[in-house]
Amino acid sequence: MGTQAKIRLVRGLLETGVPQVEVTSFVSPKWVPQLSDAAEVLAAFDSSDKAKMRVLIPNFKGLERALENGVTNVVFTVGATDSFNRRNVNRTVEASMTELQTLVGAATASGCRVDVALSVAFGCPFDGPVQPQRVVDLCARIVALGASEVSVADTIGVATPASVRNICKRLAGVVPQDRLSLHLHDTRGLGVANVVAAYEAGIDRFDGSAGGLGGCPFAPRSTGNVCSEDALAALLALGAIIGADLSRYCAVSRQLATDLGHDLPGKLYRAGLWPGSN
Repeated sequence: MGTQAKIRLVRGLLETGVPQVEVTSFVSPKWVPQLSDAAEVLAAFDSSDKAKMRVLIPNFKGLERALENGVTNVVFTVGATDSFNRRNVNRTVEASMTELQTLVGAATASGCRVDVALSVAFGCPFDGPVQPQRVVDLCARIVALGASEVSVADTIGVATPASVRNICKRLAGVVPQDRLSLHLHDTRGLGVANVVAAYEAGIDRFDGSAGGLGGCPFAPRSTGNVCSEDALAALLALGAIIGADLSRYCAVSRQLATDLGHDLPGKLYRAGLWPGSN
């Protein structure tokens, strides 16, 4: 997708009223050339817009680039398994945890908040199922190292409502509720159901994507993130206060589909809002 289409997407998402937009990532353009325009995308926005933005970083160099571009919130990714972490950021989990400690100190000194995404927390494409206790132990360490938010990620979409409820219960005594979020994928069609299960377990912070676009280039067969507007509609039906304009959100996804030249996985932007749903 071209740079101007990315800028249009981010601007549209900000206008929906969502509290935060993850805009881009400062990763090596050699490995992810699609994100080589990260600085150019950020340059299109002023500081008030950037206050509502987050940028993904894989390492300390990514933090430095983010700070150079006026970013005040980054999310650092750590895999729950060494196999995935090596393929994603070319290091062990322990090495990433060591870097996190250094990174948090440097970011805090620069007025930048550090969130952490724990990838493949429900299952790894290389090592198989991940034990919940492993996730709990890593999250406890991440909190102790000073992360502002911990995002538990179902990177390959193998979570179920039962496993989501289980991990939310286990994490309740480790991560403060207002610092815990879930990053869910819809690879096997359970994305929205998993959002509902987590919400009913007390979680009210989620990552999603317009139209259900997304995936992970280092996780085989990982398809899009849970569709934001579909998940928001489900939460709204449960009585949640979502803080986003669903009509505008659907319009953003329709424009994104036009920019990409194909339909997106999401359903609501195509079917339309039912009267009274927003």
